[in-house]
Amino acid sequence: MSETNKGNGALRPEDLIYLNEEIAAMARAGLPLEQGLLALAREMSHGSLREVTESIAAEMRLGKTLPDAMALQGDRLPPFYSRLMQAGIRGGNLPSVLSVLTVYARSLADLRSVIMTALYYPLIVLLVVTGLFLVIFHLIMPQFAKIFQDFGMSLPWITEAALALGLQPMVYLVLPVVGILILFMAIRMILRSTDAGKCAWTKFVYSLPVVGTLIRSARLASFTELLSILVNHGMPLGEAFRLAGDCGSDPVLRAGAMEVEKHLNSGDTLAQALQKTEVLPHLVSWMAGIGEAQGKLPEAFTQASLLYRRQVEMRSAMVQSVVPPVLIVATAGIITFTFVLAIFLPLIKLLEGLSK
Repeated sequence: MSETNKGNGALRPEDLIYLNEEIAAMARAGLPLEQGLLALAREMSHGSLREVTESIAAEMRLGKTLPDAMALQGDRLPPFYSRLMQAGIRGGNLPSVLSVLTVYARSLADLRSVIMTALYYPLIVLLVVTGLFLVIFHLIMPQFAKIFQDFGMSLPWITEAALALGLQPMVYLVLPVVGILILFMAIRMILRSTDAGKCAWTKFVYSLPVVGTLIRSARLASFTELLSILVNHGMPLGEAFRLAGDCGSDPVLRAGAMEVEKHLNSGDTLAQALQKTEVLPHLVSWMAGIGEAQGKLPEAFTQASLLYRRQVEMRSAMVQSVVPPVLIVATAGIITFTFVLAIFLPLIKLLEGLSK
């Protein structure tokens, strides 16, 4: 059964929240988990969450422990789940560990929602202004062109271009845009086929103005928050870095976390390992070094996570408040400038011809 589970899609943070809360409720009530999970699965609609729940229950009926059953789910559950479950069972505080995991999953869902909300409104504005652009040049410009042609005038190149765009938007606008998108996706797929390509693509995304910084801050917030949880529950520091890197979607952090683990296993302190690998920004590395020296490493990672979470909230608010007006003003300026030139240049020629 474990082989069939590997490679399937990972559960969404919302699904993890639901599963954590249900398992925690059963553990608090002292109910047999395998029977409870099987009954819970029957009430779910078909989907990944139901498949995972049924699979965990089936593995536990075969004699597996809850951590082992979760470890057999492959990519559908984060790799640190089974390790934290083991720590919770050993310490007799499984509900508490599940509550921590629920808070973490909820924070991931909140971060994703913040980013999607920040990008959604500008995208809608861009689509609306593009539609307005097409309407103007498809419906209005041809009326002026007919007037100019009736006078037998030769049209300026900008008017010809505007007419061509308005009369054949599929050829001059839609197909080029689709072609650029296809080329963009092809380059993305090629780069993401290798580890070096994935890192190069991630660095390109991070270099984008505003959006790149927003995404990087969100990933650093999740990474440092998970590190805090893992270290706080007694996981070795090197393994905690590796698992935190594996759970994220950032290949740069993943590669850097593996290097940190190697340096830690070779006897370096965390401050030395972070200085050599530069996997984290200097501020976070400094905070982690101070936290390690004072025996407050989980608290240091928690503060770093809060720092980046505040950055995500501030930058998302800026994206929502600044980008749409900029898009509107810029697009209105382009449309107005193009429309005025395309219309008034022929009108000037027409007036000059009539005055002779």
